[in-house]
Amino acid sequence: MFKYALKSIKSKKIISILYVIALSISMTISMLSINISSQIQDGFFRVDQKYDVVIGNKGSSTQLLMSSVFFSEEPLGTLPYSVVDDIKKIDESMKVVPIALGDNYNGSKIVGTEPSLLEGYEFSKGEVFGEDFEVVVGSNVAKAYNLEIGSQIISSHGAGDIISGHDHSDNPYKVVGILKTTNTSYDNVVFTDICNIWSAHSTHDEDEIHNEENLHSNEESHNHDEEHSHEDEVLEIDDPNHSHNHNNGEVTAILVRSGNLGNANQIITEFNIDDKDLQAINVTQTLRKLMGNIDISKQIALLLSSLVVILAIIIVVIMTYMMQKNYDKDLEILYILGASKGKTICYLGYQNIVLIILALLTSLIGRNIALNLANKISSSLGIVLVIDKIYNLEFTVLLSIVVFSMLPCILYILKRRGNKEEQ
Repeated sequence: MFKYALKSIKSKKIISILYVIALSISMTISMLSINISSQIQDGFFRVDQKYDVVIGNKGSSTQLLMSSVFFSEEPLGTLPYSVVDDIKKIDESMKVVPIALGDNYNGSKIVGTEPSLLEGYEFSKGEVFGEDFEVVVGSNVAKAYNLEIGSQIISSHGAGDIISGHDHSDNPYKVVGILKTTNTSYDNVVFTDICNIWSAHSTHDEDEIHNEENLHSNEESHNHDEEHSHEDEVLEIDDPNHSHNHNNGEVTAILVRSGNLGNANQIITEFNIDDKDLQAINVTQTLRKLMGNIDISKQIALLLSSLVVILAIIIVVIMTYMMQKNYDKDLEILYILGASKGKTICYLGYQNIVLIILALLTSLIGRNIALNLANKISSSLGIVLVIDKIYNLEFTVLLSIVVFSMLPCILYILKRRGNKEEQ
C-alpha cells in the first residue's frame, strides 16, 4: 500500500506540491512568529538582570540603553571619568563599570571598559585583557574573521554606520581571549581596557593637530620660536601617557549594579536634575517602555501572520477536497482489486503522512533560513537569535496544524465507512 500511495502522490504532482507548500507556509510562519518574539523578549530580560542603572549624557533614554547595554546605537556623547568616582562614593559595594565607545574593528564595535564587565562570562580560549592593547573578542567576531589567541587587529575610528577612514595602525591590538557564545550582544563586539581607547584617540587627536599646524604653516609665515613653543604645549596636553590617568579620561556611559533600590533611587535623583547635562535611567523601566513599543509591533506582526496562516490552511482544505475526488477513483480500483477496508485506510493514511512529513521538512528548512536572515537584523539591535532554539509552544502549534490537516482525511474515511455499512 505504501508504494501505491507514493505512486498516487506522483500522479497528482500539482495538487501534492500546492498542498505541501500551503501546509509548510502555515507551519513556518507560526513557528517564526513564536520563536522570534520569544527570543527578543528573553534577550531583553537577560539584560535586565545585570545592571539596574545607566548614566550618560542627556538625550533619548532608549538610545542610551541601546548604545551602552546592547551596543547597537550611537552613544549620546561623553562625560568625564570623575563621574565614576562620584558614583562609587555613594556606596563602595556597588558595581560601577565605565563604557567608552568610538572605535570599531571591521564594523564590530570596540568597547573600552574594565575587566569587571566580563565577570561571570566563560572563555572558550585565553583570558581577560590585562596589558596595554590587549582585547577579548566575542564568539561571532572570532568566527567571522578567523581570530585566534595572538592574532593582531587594527581598529578604525568611528562606530556603527559612522566609520571614518582613519585607522589606528600605530597601535594594533592583540587578541588574548575569546568568549564562549553568550547569545547576547557580547558575541558581536570587541572588549579592551578603557585606557587603550583613550591612548588611541589621544594619538589620533595629536596627529590631527599636527596636520592642521603644517597646513597653516604652508599658508602663512610664523615665528619659529612661537610655533615650537605651541607644539610643545600640545604634546604636554595630549601626551598619550596622560590618557592613562583616569581623571583626564572620558566615558560614553556608566553601568551600575546598585545592589538595592535605595542606592538606585539616590543615583537617579542626583543625576536627573536640570542643571546637569547628564541623565541616569532605570534599566527596568526603560526596557518596559521599549517592550511596550515592541509589543504593539509584535501584535501587528502576529495579526498579519495569523491571516497568512488562515489563508494557507484554507488552501490546504481546498487541496484536500480536490484530492478526495481522486480518492474516490483510487478506492474504487482498490475495492475491485479486493483490498480490505484496513488496507484502504492505510493507503489514505500513508498519502497524508508522506505529504505532512514533506511539509514539515520544508518548513524546518524555511524556518532556519528565515531565522538566519532575522538574526542579521536583530544582531544590529544587540539581540542574537539562537537558530536551533525551539520553544514548547512551537511544538504545540505544529501538532495542532498537523491534526487539523489530517482531520479532512479522517472525516473522509469515517464517511466512506458509514456509506459502506449502509450499503
